[in-house]
Amino acid sequence: MWRLLARFVAFIHIAYTVWVVLGALAVLRWPYLIWVHVAAVVWAIATMGCDLGCPLTPWEKNAWIRGGRVPYDEGFLQHHVLRRRFDPAQSRRNHILLGVFVFGLNAVLYYFILR
Repeated sequence: MWRLLARFVAFIHIAYTVWVVLGALAVLRWPYLIWVHVAAVVWAIATMGCDLGCPLTPWEKNAWIRGGRVPYDEGFLQHHVLRRRFDPAQSRRNHILLGVFVFGLNAVLYYFILR
């Protein structure tokens, strides 16, 4: 049961990540979603830029522990997206670069959506 919950939380985390990166494309079809997407992007940039961490990561790791598995040491993005371990300085740099990428991509998409 706990392992299923851990996988579900990881799925939600992946879905949120995809929404942040590509949600502007959904806004093209459903404009009323703009505020939901903008809020998600702002939160993602804040958590990556200020190193706040995402509340889903500890929930997933806790579910893995309760399910009898040893969770990964690194953060969600490093483990599931980048698939590498970095020292803390590189990890911080990578989070900032990802935040800049997310901001830049969404700025370009919203430029074309809103013009």
